[in-house]
Amino acid sequence: MKILIVEDDLNKSRQIGDYLSELLPGVELVERRSFQSGLAEIYASAFDVVILDMTLPTYDIRPGERGGRTRTYGGREILEELVRNSISTKAIVLTQFESFGEGGDHLTLDELTEQVKARFPKLFLGTVYYHPARTDWRTRLNDLLAIVCEGRLTG
Repeated sequence: MKILIVEDDLNKSRQIGDYLSELLPGVELVERRSFQSGLAEIYASAFDVVILDMTLPTYDIRPGERGGRTRTYGGREILEELVRNSISTKAIVLTQFESFGEGGDHLTLDELTEQVKARFPKLFLGTVYYHPARTDWRTRLNDLLAIVCEGRLTG
């Protein structure tokens, strides 16, 4: 199995990668840190699953740089690009935020999940709420990956 993780938080990305390596021995993991580098990787290679952070910098953050503007709904934008380019890779949103945007653009995680589910029913597997001090996100990720992998995963 080949999985792309698009995540700008290094600790979160490491925890996800470590868990996936335990859960799926032999998994091929590719990590990207921004909207642009994630999208470029999706165009360059085929993946079984993409695990997306929702809020992403536009570009990879380098020392002394901010990574361009923050894309509050960057994960959703990547899903839009998948549809526009007829890429059928399944996607899971894994986020540590419970709400997004401000004012009229504000959505709770539940509202965002329903919106993404309705807009991308063939691609979107579901949302995982991540908290660095908890491990219940692993069970939810396991359940969503089981949709792609035949049978129930252990872990």
